Amino acid sequence: MPEVLTVITAVFVAAWFLCFIYQSGITFNGRLEIFANGKREYKGESINKYDIIKIFVLALLFRLAVYIASAVYLYIFSDETTYSFADFLSSWNRWDAPNYIDIADKGYAGCTEDGEHLFLVFFPLYPWLVRLLHIVIADWELVCLIISTLAYTAGACFFYALLSEEYGRRIAGKSLVLLSVYPFAFFFGGMMTESLFFCTMMAGFYCVKKHYWLAAGIVGILCSLCRVQGVLLFGVAGIEFFVWYKPFSMLKQKKGKELLKLLFTKGICLFLIPVGNLVYFYINYRVEGNPFQFSVYQEEHWYHSTTYFTNALKEIWGYAFAESTKNTMTASIWIPELILFALALILMFYGLRRHPLKYTAFLFVYTIINYSVTFLISGGRYMSCAFPLFMVLGEILDRHPKIYNVAVAVSSMLFAIYMAGFLSWKQIM
Repeated sequence: MPEVLTVITAVFVAAWFLCFIYQSGITFNGRLEIFANGKREYKGESINKYDIIKIFVLALLFRLAVYIASAVYLYIFSDETTYSFADFLSSWNRWDAPNYIDIADKGYAGCTEDGEHLFLVFFPLYPWLVRLLHIVIADWELVCLIISTLAYTAGACFFYALLSEEYGRRIAGKSLVLLSVYPFAFFFGGMMTESLFFCTMMAGFYCVKKHYWLAAGIVGILCSLCRVQGVLLFGVAGIEFFVWYKPFSMLKQKKGKELLKLLFTKGICLFLIPVGNLVYFYINYRVEGNPFQFSVYQEEHWYHSTTYFTNALKEIWGYAFAESTKNTMTASIWIPELILFALALILMFYGLRRHPLKYTAFLFVYTIINYSVTFLISGGRYMSCAFPLFMVLGEILDRHPKIYNVAVAVSSMLFAIYMAGFLSWKQIM
């Protein structure tokens, strides 16, 4: 099976690069050109400020409804005689959340466990924003929920605007619904980085789509301060730059000066994107003297070491079907991760010739990165930000309304089940 997966992914990469080279200005003849030029054209629609306000309000109301549902669940299954707003807030303070609050409160240097700065594994943008808002709001947990909620609603607006430009309002709306009721999408309202990473990533994609190169570079800094995968915006922007300006055609037409001007006035802005990662590495260096100290702690404390993705999948498969694995781990972590990888792989191939290359490239690389660590216990949460999954599904299910309704219903039920498990301290992290 590992060899088969390697061949499958190699075929995808080869096919993707064939399409990319063609769309960057190198022409082919015969069947190669037919294949490489297979991208389907969709009728995009511009949106106005009223559309954005509508999406913002609906996304905000949805998050509030999720919070209310969580409070009702906890109240029903509580044996206590009282239930306060503080109890509600603490119910979302799970797993990594206390670590982000500690970083916001004490800084990286002040956060230690057993004499080690273990929390260097967490990226800085979220705790920095929490500390900033804490200046006006005293409760750390409330600050976290406000930031996560607003980041999700803003990200939903960028997501809808981006997909409307690409595919029209109907597909954009259905894709947003699918993303919002994804079984692990309740993490968008948690005290973690999901919503902020989603927001900065979608803002970055929108700037790339509109060719706001300087804005894409600035937003990219924020995105790469949120997670290491934020640097993928650099590749996404590079793909769009090549496909749009077609530098190979410019060179063939002897427009070298124009190409250099483009590179040094617009393309150079994209090199801002990795700055966020560099800042994070510098934080590690300042605190521990090693810019990559986070990787040491990830391996020693969290058992995450980098590996080939097929090794990770083999490990997940072994955990999923081992007799000693508890049902809660199988249902909450291992089986969902196997299903999500298979789904991502299928949608990558489907979307290759029907969707812009930047989306399938992002989905491929983002998925491979997430599945290239040992003891992957948060794959479901990480894949909530793999937005092309929901984009491609939205496009497919737009042609099949009944299946779309079933998908939304099933996903919503799983959303409720997994959120209940999360609130009950099950292994959903």
